[in-house]
Amino acid sequence: MSEPIYKTLSPWARVDDPMTQPLAPRLDTLEGKTIGMFSNFKGHSETILREIAAGLFARYPSVSFSYFQYPVETTDIVDDEAYFPAFRAWAESVDGIISGYGDDGSGSLFLAMCTCAAEKMGKPSVMLSKEDLRPGAQRGASARLMPELRFSCIELMDMSVLPQIGRKEIDEWIVPVITPVIGEIADALTRPLNQKEKTSVRRDGNAAADLEFEGDFGAVNDFYYGCGWTNGAPIAPPTREAVAEMLRATDLPPDHVVAKLPPMRGIATVEKIAVNAVMAGCLPVHFPVVLALVEAMADPAMQLVGWSCSVAGFAPVIVVNGPVARQLGINCGSNILAPYFRSNVVIARAFAFLMMNIAGVRPSFEDNAYTGHEARFGICFAEDEENSPWEPYHKGIGFAGSDSAVTLVWYQNRQIIKAPKDHAALLKAMCKPEDVGYNPGCTFVISATAAGVLADAGFTRDDVRNYICEYSRKPSSSIPIRWLKDNNHLPDGFMLPLDDACSCRQYWNTDHLQVFVAGGDNNYRGVALIGGGDHGGPTHGKISIPKQWDALLEEYGGRIATPRFVNY
Repeated sequence: MSEPIYKTLSPWARVDDPMTQPLAPRLDTLEGKTIGMFSNFKGHSETILREIAAGLFARYPSVSFSYFQYPVETTDIVDDEAYFPAFRAWAESVDGIISGYGDDGSGSLFLAMCTCAAEKMGKPSVMLSKEDLRPGAQRGASARLMPELRFSCIELMDMSVLPQIGRKEIDEWIVPVITPVIGEIADALTRPLNQKEKTSVRRDGNAAADLEFEGDFGAVNDFYYGCGWTNGAPIAPPTREAVAEMLRATDLPPDHVVAKLPPMRGIATVEKIAVNAVMAGCLPVHFPVVLALVEAMADPAMQLVGWSCSVAGFAPVIVVNGPVARQLGINCGSNILAPYFRSNVVIARAFAFLMMNIAGVRPSFEDNAYTGHEARFGICFAEDEENSPWEPYHKGIGFAGSDSAVTLVWYQNRQIIKAPKDHAALLKAMCKPEDVGYNPGCTFVISATAAGVLADAGFTRDDVRNYICEYSRKPSSSIPIRWLKDNNHLPDGFMLPLDDACSCRQYWNTDHLQVFVAGGDNNYRGVALIGGGDHGGPTHGKISIPKQWDALLEEYGGRIATPRFVNY
């Protein structure tokens, strides 16, 4: 008996602009020219550029320099109404631009995007980057239609570890590294463009988005993995019929654009989202959750690229609240972080495919994590609203109790929380996890029993957050104050300590502290998912219920029920 043949659709998203753009014409010489020195948010970037300027001046005595620092992280300057007018005026006043320094993942990608803005204004440019981060920076340039952007790679030590950067550190760490590449930098600004650099060509991404494939189950899986559209685990073939069935779970038309997801700015139409949901194993009843998740991903407050393209490596956490969570049987009990239950798993996996195929995040290209994260493909669970002593989380942030919603946060590390049946001991344990980020955050998930202990002592959910914010403290000497100041990351509304002998809040405020109730009953445990403030979030999306919802639940309810585990 022959295997069935599937005719499948591509999960890859289209983009608005199918054509690349040529680079700006190069300068004939640097003599007599004004070179713009464009630095990112990190203070040492301008220090590096000033040393490069000194090296160029020694070779071209009539060259002059003008400096501009963009202090905002993980943002393309053309999208920043507060800074772009000043940048445009500055760029128009110079003859060419050197930008630097790309020494972290998302920062390199965005610095390349900003450098492309100068190229599009007719200013020949070169970007300084670490060699291992150059692929990610090139993806940023490609996303802005300039894949041939010129780079010069320098390998400096991690400047963030230095307590200060004075003349001694400059002479010891910076000058020896940049001196050998001064000529290369000058060459990048003056060497005439080759044919590829001055030609506009059609990108192949939109062709991939329109591709259809035909083959048996194994061939489909091999082809999709070969295209980089899956992580290699088997997928459900996204046939037209399966995608059409998925679309029953929304009242939106298939071509409706829900968002454009960065860094690729892939166009997330309802149909493309459905293709990725099918691949992940979602049933139609999961689709409203996935659509709401896309809205949370696209919220500018999330700064999605910062989380997904960082060298540090973060993992997404998806929390579902409201009636839909119960209707879909999304696990809120024991093993909430483990991949045992269908709804939890397929929603998280759909998120992963959306990141790969619509946002365009792939390993060693856009995702620059050095070691990666074991939960990078997502964790999804529901809040245990039935047993929680507090009102549901989503109601506390402005949704109606009858609404259903998703919350998206990211984290890096985890730590188990356990304490005896005592609210003071439990709060003490919740104050212990330590975040190493510059804007510390943490998502606490505690059992209904533990939450009940706190509620019986008079603590609301917000009281717990405020308590942790005030009493989770660390030595002032452990705070990288020089780094925070030099890199434009001073906390808003919070005064940093002047005396190393003082203790200091670990969390500047409660903006990135979340407390969810989940994880089983009759225990006093929880988990701290540490991190979540460095870039942005949390963000939220309201789950829209389609007209056919009741019929879909009746049709698919049996397939999302808790498994009947074999007794032995």
